[in-house]
Amino acid sequence: MSAPPFFQSAGGGDLKFWGENDGPIVVVWESLSESEQEQRSEKMAKSKDWMVWCRSRKKDEEQRPFEVDGKEIFSNRSKQAKPKAGEKTEKKGGKG
Repeated sequence: MSAPPFFQSAGGGDLKFWGENDGPIVVVWESLSESEQEQRSEKMAKSKDWMVWCRSRKKDEEQRPFEVDGKEIFSNRSKQAKPKAGEKTEKKGGKG
């Protein structure tokens, strides 16, 4: 676990490095067990002072609890860039 010193508190589960259990939280979703995810979801449903760091959800995956109560502010999903007007594109395979 790593936490920058500018956070008011840092810890995970019952382990506390410094500070109290108040103030905003950052959760690394994939680092939590299934039961920890359930517990954290219940706590986050009662608060709006949190941020979740996680992998992007695949299209066929179910919506995660925090996605209902929160909003996405960043995504690492990449989209293919569309060619600019007049720009030639290289076609691969197929006819033509």
